[in-house]
Amino acid sequence: MDLNVVFDVPPQIAKGLRDGSLERVGGVVRDSSSKQVVTWLQEGGSEITKALVQPPIAGINLGVSVVGFAAVLQQLNCISEQIKSVEAKVDQVNHKLDDGWLAKLKAGINACQNAVELQNSSLRIQMAGDAINLLHEARHYFNQQAIRSSSEAESSSTDYVGLAFVALAAEVQANLQLDEAEKAARTLRQGLDELRPALTQLMEAVLACSCHYLRPEFLGKIDLDLLLWLHNGFRRMQRGPGEITMELTTNELFDRLLRKKIGKVFKSSEGWHGDIPQAVLDTSSLPDFWIGPVNQGTDKKKRGKFVIEHLAEGLNKIVGLVEAHDRLLAQVLQLDEMQQMELKPSNLQAQLQLPEGQAAAVVLDANWIPQKVVS
Repeated sequence: MDLNVVFDVPPQIAKGLRDGSLERVGGVVRDSSSKQVVTWLQEGGSEITKALVQPPIAGINLGVSVVGFAAVLQQLNCISEQIKSVEAKVDQVNHKLDDGWLAKLKAGINACQNAVELQNSSLRIQMAGDAINLLHEARHYFNQQAIRSSSEAESSSTDYVGLAFVALAAEVQANLQLDEAEKAARTLRQGLDELRPALTQLMEAVLACSCHYLRPEFLGKIDLDLLLWLHNGFRRMQRGPGEITMELTTNELFDRLLRKKIGKVFKSSEGWHGDIPQAVLDTSSLPDFWIGPVNQGTDKKKRGKFVIEHLAEGLNKIVGLVEAHDRLLAQVLQLDEMQQMELKPSNLQAQLQLPEGQAAAVVLDANWIPQKVVS
């Protein structure tokens, strides 16, 4: 799954965001002092800005579009493509995902796509309602599986969390098709709350091995900036939309959480790679080492080589989950802002014609994203 977050905004808007005179709340840019809305944001991206902004490492590309049928369809198609990558794992021994629930999730997304395209308002309402029911059922199933699998940081836990995110984003979109912005915001807020236990267990297991990720073997692939971003991303997961998060600095991360453990991890020549949770890198399929007829367990030499080659790729999945959470968290604020302005999603298109021009959906601040984490 690929994630590209870029700024595609007019120069005056970009300048205001940089100097602090403007601020972004979800998909809204407003004056920092008066809190007056300056422009609404929609998804997009120019080749110039893509060249200026380094993309983060791969993750889940999630967003809740509230304007434009074309943009909605594009977003739903993107989600459908993401599901295909998960479906490829269904038959694997270590990814026992229920293809029946995947089918229900896809059916819900298809129903939402059909609702977007329908011109008949009655049929559109009916189809969106069908989509909500299907997506709601699928989401709760994947929530339950995410909580179960995350308790042991199983390899399937990241897939279940990702699917729960996908179902949540699609369910919110279906509500927006009914002009139910209030219900969409409530669903999004509740959905994130319900996923917090799974996210907490998963991230605690992943971050418990922070010192392992800084070993010399990963020089140029994983750095302290990435770990700082992951730790602070976990802190954001513990807060609701709009709540202040006290983020760590690099020095605080190292002194308070890493310094006492890093020496022991660095001294270990081979045992350290057995600590990496399966949610980050699944090593269960690696062969065992035999001495004659006696099974010695996992071949540590092969496991070490595998971890060194693929750990950065494995952490990409975790980055993707943090990115997805941040996107959805910010979009709760966007929907709340719409409620305060008493603006219906169906009327939002007119807001895009402001003199400041159209802009891209900036759901993550650029300084949240480590610019160079993979060689």
